[in-house]
Amino acid sequence: MSHFVSIRTELREKQHLLNALSDLGLAYQEGDRISLTSDMNQQETAEIVASTDCDYEIGFRRLSDRFEMIADWFNIERLTPLKRRTFLEQLTQRYSYSLVRDQAREQNLIVEEERQENGDIILVLSERG
Repeated sequence: MSHFVSIRTELREKQHLLNALSDLGLAYQEGDRISLTSDMNQQETAEIVASTDCDYEIGFRRLSDRFEMIADWFNIERLTPLKRRTFLEQLTQRYSYSLVRDQAREQNLIVEEERQENGDIILVLSERG
């Protein structure tokens, strides 16, 4: 039985996904068909593979117009502090942050941010004077 879990995400733009991974402090590699291996020696491929603090990595591959996340979460959760749900929430937050900042910059808007104690980020966009 495979330990690989595939999760469809709402992440669509590769550069913002890469920015989010960097923001989370994860090293990654890019390629056409990078191999991921589970502890049962099963293989999957991805175009972006992020390192974890163990031998199991988190992969992302394009599925139609968005990315799918694939990983051996059983072993990642067993061997690292990463938890699938929390990781996806943090990744989505950092992805959204990158996307909004980029779109604001394209529209020549000023971006101010306020970080909340709970980890939320409030972005205030305003026009340049």
